Amino acid sequence: MKKLLNLIFILALITSTFAADQWFNYSYPFPVREAVPYGDGFFMATAGGIRFKTATSDAMYMTSKGLGDQSVSAVAFSDLGFFALSDNGVVARMSERDSFEVLNRSYAGNNLRVIPGMMRVAGTAMVIAFEDRLSFFSIPSNRSIVTVDRISDANLSKTPVSAMEVHGDSLFVAVDGVVYLRKMDWYNLEADAHLYDPDSWKVMKNVSSAGKEIKTIVWKDGKIRTYPLEGMWIWEDEKETRVVNDTFLTFADTSSMILVRGKLLKDSILYEKDSVMRSGKGGAVPVVDHYYYKNRVQWVKLLSKGALLAGPEKVFHYDGKKIEDVTTYKPFAVGNVYELQAIPKGGVIAASEAGYFSHNRDLQSWTPPTLAFPIDEKSGLGNMTNARGHDMKVMSVLPDGHVFYHVWGMGFSIFANWGDSATAVIMGSTDNCLDDYTEKDAFVYTIAVTSTPAPDNSGFLTATASNKGYSLVYISLDGEVSCANNIGSTSIAGPMIARINEDGKWVVYVGTRSTMGTEANGGLDVITMLPPKKMGGDISKVAKKDVKSYYGAPSTPLDMVYEPKTGYFWMVTAASLVYWSEQDTSLLTPLSTNGLTSANFTSIDVDSRGNLWVGTSMQGAYRLTPRTTNPDTLSVQHFTARQGLLSDRVQDVAVDSVLGVVWFAHDNGVSAYLRKDVGGTDGNMDDDSNKDFKVYPNPFRPRENHSRIVFDNVAEDAVISIFNRGGKLVMALSGDRLVGGRAEWDGTMNNGKLVAPGVYQYVVRTKSKVKKGKLLIVH
Repeated sequence: MKKLLNLIFILALITSTFAADQWFNYSYPFPVREAVPYGDGFFMATAGGIRFKTATSDAMYMTSKGLGDQSVSAVAFSDLGFFALSDNGVVARMSERDSFEVLNRSYAGNNLRVIPGMMRVAGTAMVIAFEDRLSFFSIPSNRSIVTVDRISDANLSKTPVSAMEVHGDSLFVAVDGVVYLRKMDWYNLEADAHLYDPDSWKVMKNVSSAGKEIKTIVWKDGKIRTYPLEGMWIWEDEKETRVVNDTFLTFADTSSMILVRGKLLKDSILYEKDSVMRSGKGGAVPVVDHYYYKNRVQWVKLLSKGALLAGPEKVFHYDGKKIEDVTTYKPFAVGNVYELQAIPKGGVIAASEAGYFSHNRDLQSWTPPTLAFPIDEKSGLGNMTNARGHDMKVMSVLPDGHVFYHVWGMGFSIFANWGDSATAVIMGSTDNCLDDYTEKDAFVYTIAVTSTPAPDNSGFLTATASNKGYSLVYISLDGEVSCANNIGSTSIAGPMIARINEDGKWVVYVGTRSTMGTEANGGLDVITMLPPKKMGGDISKVAKKDVKSYYGAPSTPLDMVYEPKTGYFWMVTAASLVYWSEQDTSLLTPLSTNGLTSANFTSIDVDSRGNLWVGTSMQGAYRLTPRTTNPDTLSVQHFTARQGLLSDRVQDVAVDSVLGVVWFAHDNGVSAYLRKDVGGTDGNMDDDSNKDFKVYPNPFRPRENHSRIVFDNVAEDAVISIFNRGGKLVMALSGDRLVGGRAEWDGTMNNGKLVAPGVYQYVVRTKSKVKKGKLLIVH
């Protein structure tokens, strides 16, 4: 296993070299479900993958390293290798190439959940405790031998296993305070004809106490012992013999302390304050009886000097004198990500449930987390469970680095430098026009589930919820607030997109929802208005008469994108995909989506070639390619953890056409999919771009050595339409006709004939902008 250790240290030092069509995973390795020692460190099973941690190095193994799934419940070493077991039962083993290979996925297809830490490997067999059954797995054949839901008189489908241990040829299992024993032939378990028989188990009466919890089973001094606590495991010497710290286990629940080589560690960072409650007088509300400090450490690896100590949420290094908190996984410290926004100049910003920002501009490093809604220099607020509960999409980004964000019930924040420095915090108050959803005078409870950049990049648009109809809100970069109150067709607004039409007016497209639930009825509001600067910065003149409403979606839209090549808006609801264009009178559902069935959608984005990228809550992600002439037919490509996603649970999707990357948000991290066909030229035709859009030669003289008209510095997702003086379309350039930010036209129509001389109008449309100009053709 020395080769394995060397490979781990190499992993911690190398820098990835990028190639086309490559997956990258970034994960937050907490909580820790189990830790096993190796060398001077731990392999830890975490909700973000497998972390190998020593006092001086840190490495992560995720699906891009072949793990099979993001969240790992158990790890174990044996003579046959190092094994990992995911939450839903994907069995994997580490190879000599410093990556994992999946041995079996059959459990995952049965919607099973592993009890954290409940895997044991003995001989050529593996024992797995699920929440409602016990399974025996053959390592040589990579298949399940048998799965049982009863052992002796215990019904595992009603009462799960609470502790499990192997000693020699015996398997001990605790259920509801009773310990059961069965003899096993670990090297020939497949031949055990009675393995399925519940009567082949015996009850260990001398260590059982029905109804009392057993969390730990150990073999000590020739006898089996049980404890009501999970205990603290300590490993020492090169043989890595595991022993139980009896001192810890026999202490009372409220006074457990950490003992390392006879020294009691009293440092406060090793403990957290907790309390014991008692009933109030006369059946009143329970009150605190007393406080105590609970041990944060569960696994200890003794080193030549000091120790490495780990718990579910913390990792410490003790050098024999002082204790250092080494918990943070520096490559990705932002935590549980639920929302992503592509940075217009390349990269992505991630927002976590706990209220932190972090961004990645080069596929390699994430910035240290910053508070997304700061209260003071050290603390802030996050959307927590509201983020996923309401499928919030409240972060918006401008090309100049400004970032906009909302915290449920509180207000909005504006940042510069891609979220690194706060410039404004706008709280709901009686001094501004932000809605109070609860309509209580004591506190203005402002809620929103959406935001979008203003189409001229002058600020941001959002919508605050109100029982009188949602309000459209414009917030400038300096934090000035203006509202068009209660103009919405429903109380709550969903996803938003804002564009500038050919008349120079703003058109704001708002998904609607009738109630808070994501299964609520919904539709689409289209609001047409003058730009705020033409109204003195005050949008209060916008009224219900400026709103048109469309219906037809099975439930409320959760996310929305605009595809400029076809002019379609695409939306996802919880269980459907819908589309709409300016010519449609209702929201429509595609007729043919072979390969896209029974998905629970969460998010959608579009790349520069018109492909739709859709995230789901349990089935990974899809790339959908609509036919340019018929949006009712889409080709489908499916991506899961098998292909390289960190997890099949995708909360958000962001397409970065500058780096050529599709980003995916998961429970405990982010995936990045680098594809050569995703890259575009979105930086062109930007207000913040250093390159100006140009058309030349103009006039175009085809009979005087002018062979092509060039449209230069054009976004690759743009559509260039050329009209004659009568308004008839003579040529459209898009898709493959736009390469590297450049399109060319030889002045001929589709029939190959040169157009007549005269003045022509060109219109260039992108996701948010429309650019017009005149072209003179002389011959």
